[in-house]
Amino acid sequence: MAWWAHLYADSKALSSGVNFVHLAGILVAGGFAIVTDRASLLLSPESGTDILRELERGRGVHAWVLGGLAVVAASGVLQLFSDLHTYLTSVLFWAKMGLIALLLVNGWVRMRAERGLEAGGTADWKRFRLTSVVSLVLWFTVLLAGVFLTTIS
Repeated sequence: MAWWAHLYADSKALSSGVNFVHLAGILVAGGFAIVTDRASLLLSPESGTDILRELERGRGVHAWVLGGLAVVAASGVLQLFSDLHTYLTSVLFWAKMGLIALLLVNGWVRMRAERGLEAGGTADWKRFRLTSVVSLVLWFTVLLAGVFLTTIS
């Protein structure tokens, strides 16, 4: 991958383009997730809102979040290959990868809670709300880790 590292380092347009795509993926995935998390935190069994309609609307967001994360992963691999040694030995890089993994696990837990709520289970409210709070914290922490990560390359 030395050829890629040289090409990436020698072309400001290429490196800027890859960085833009990476940030755009974070903006799409995180933006949709954050808006949905906020709406979810406003829901409650007593709110009188059509909960099933809101859950269905929220489910439509999963594709956007996963699509954005796929773009982030693809552009992240290109960034990784631009300076393999630096990134693979960076604790901060691996911390960011761990945060992304936690986002995916949290999304899976959220989808299970949504299914439980759709089936009429009220015990899933606490888990549903907790996944929204965890998601908000994780998205901002991923962004912070990414900002610091740009300083090491």
